[in-house]
Amino acid sequence: MRHNGIYLLLLISVTLGGCSSSPSLPADQGQSIAEAFLSEIKSGKLDNAWQETTPEFKSLMGKEAFRDYVKRRPALKSEIKFESAKANQTSTVKLVEFQFSAVKPKPSKITVMLSPSESSWRVERLVAE
Repeated sequence: MRHNGIYLLLLISVTLGGCSSSPSLPADQGQSIAEAFLSEIKSGKLDNAWQETTPEFKSLMGKEAFRDYVKRRPALKSEIKFESAKANQTSTVKLVEFQFSAVKPKPSKITVMLSPSESSWRVERLVAE
């Protein structure tokens, strides 16, 4: 019986260790990923931007809903300025949040959250207020 407990503990350790491995994201690289995503939106290449999102993003916001979201938020088509970046990590989710601001047509806050997906980072969330 003692061996079963050791094997169970080893299995849990390996499983949890495997869950925590994800590609690392230097801040400047993450900022460039978020800026490239917003640049695709600004230039009207919504299909390209859509391809840079996670499966979770796609399941929550279908492609047509994404198009409508962008259309109803003109700040996403204007010049943006990087404001800040911060990591948000819980025991199960690892996200990096990037804040941008847009002045036209009215002052707006834009948030792009990145999440590890396979061997790269992808857009998990987009909020334009």
